[in-house]
Amino acid sequence: MRVALLQLNATLAQPEINGKSIEAAYKEAVRLGADLAVAPEMAVPGYIPGEMLFDSSLMQAIEIENERLRTISVSVPLVFGTCSRVESGNLWNEPWNELWWCANGKATAKIRKRTLQNFCFLEDSEDFEPDAVQRTLIEYSGKRIGFIIGENSQDSFCRLVNEGATLIINPTASTCALGSYVPKGRKPGWALPSKSIQRKDLLSGLSRDSGVPIVYVNRVGADSGSLYDGESCLILPDGTIQCAEAFDEYVFTVDTDKRGSSGLDVPKDEGTWLHKALVVGTADNLRKMGIKSLVIGLSGGIDSSVVASIATKAIGHEKITGVSLPTRFTSEDSLRLARLQARLLDIHYMEIDADAPFEGATASLRRAIPGRGFSLTDENIQSRCRGMLLMALTSEPTLHRRLGTDRCAVINSGNKSEVATGYFTMYGDGIGAFSPIGDLFKMRVYALAREMSDRIPEEIIKRPPTAELRPNQTDESSLMPYRQLDAILGALLEANRPEENLHDDLAEVLEGQDLVDARMALSRVLKLKKNSEFKRKQLPFALNVTHNAFGAARKCLLPV
Repeated sequence: MRVALLQLNATLAQPEINGKSIEAAYKEAVRLGADLAVAPEMAVPGYIPGEMLFDSSLMQAIEIENERLRTISVSVPLVFGTCSRVESGNLWNEPWNELWWCANGKATAKIRKRTLQNFCFLEDSEDFEPDAVQRTLIEYSGKRIGFIIGENSQDSFCRLVNEGATLIINPTASTCALGSYVPKGRKPGWALPSKSIQRKDLLSGLSRDSGVPIVYVNRVGADSGSLYDGESCLILPDGTIQCAEAFDEYVFTVDTDKRGSSGLDVPKDEGTWLHKALVVGTADNLRKMGIKSLVIGLSGGIDSSVVASIATKAIGHEKITGVSLPTRFTSEDSLRLARLQARLLDIHYMEIDADAPFEGATASLRRAIPGRGFSLTDENIQSRCRGMLLMALTSEPTLHRRLGTDRCAVINSGNKSEVATGYFTMYGDGIGAFSPIGDLFKMRVYALAREMSDRIPEEIIKRPPTAELRPNQTDESSLMPYRQLDAILGALLEANRPEENLHDDLAEVLEGQDLVDARMALSRVLKLKKNSEFKRKQLPFALNVTHNAFGAARKCLLPV
């Protein structure tokens, strides 16, 4: 049987837009000769809707679109994820999370989600009514098809197999995640694999053990920090797989009677995967936010260069303005490299003196506090002066005329190493609409920059990172070498290793003086992380590409 996997990008709370995408993909599936077309979980309303589902006008629009999709169905069945109201008797009337099976203009079956998941920012039990009714199999094209919505539990699969399913279809909306960070060449026993590997290992094992093929249908695109990779696939009991490309929106057809490729087709090049993920996530968020142009602070350093390159790929070089904001501590090398980066990307470039507002602010402080000397206060003021000037540009009519739009925003260029330790300035370099690399440790930013080496000068990649807020400052002298810091943070934050295990865990990823220094710095790093939680609560969201991102996906019980 040929099954068309409609790997689509849903827009949250826009059922009419999503319905048109489903319709177009369905017609393409019919044209390609599919016997069955399947769209992902919650393809009509988008995912995760949360409290928006209690808006009666939205629910009405969803139900209208459900009925419209039913009427366009032909002899080839269309299965799509959606929701519908149910009177539960609760204070809030939670809807069903369900699939509609439609053919020849009729909805002949509705399959409802039974097991509601709660983890990170996903709280299905708060948003939906669970289905207490036993699932039924659908007889079609010589097969007995069982459906599981979202969940990947072994119990659910076994239950369907025991009922006699000969094909299991799993529509979902599953976010992506790299494996936990470890230094290159290291393979500690505690490291977590990527979500792609975990997902395919689980499904492959279930298919092999049950002898039943599994069709997995996932969405793509981004909604704020949530990033969906797709990778819709057919996994066969012989261990072979037919898998769609990650992050691409298209109709992918599989054949349950043909062998796939051997192995799990897991991409080995992390840099290539990351580049595609962040470009897609940036472009999709900007489109859904209605932002047409971006302002980026160009420091001549690696973080801003990587973000500028991602943004250029996402919306085009003509919509990007790079801005250098020198103060008395800015080196000529920084200005030269910022100009070089702007020329290489062919983006608009400006230089704005940030020293004048810095001098004005510090002069006011000197009058109020006679005898005060240079301190961390002055470093933070510089960062905030830069942030103020960048934000000013987003509402500047002259810039709007040059860019051809007034829908302009600053994009953040902070990385996860800085965020974890609080090494950023609130209302300074912590500003922006969102952060493309905010879930990447610094060492992963370096790997990503090497993937972009045709667009980022080698001199920038090799240059020691510095905020240049005081004479002879470097990031690593203020913090510690990133290779040591990221080894600690990778184990703690992404592999979820207990603090008491870190001393021993580090021996699996570091050696020699690096190991000695990292162990000595452990207590300081843990203290920095704890004491900066209140700062993280005010950061723009990051594109989540790991198991444990800061922001909405991370529930922290520390006081703020």
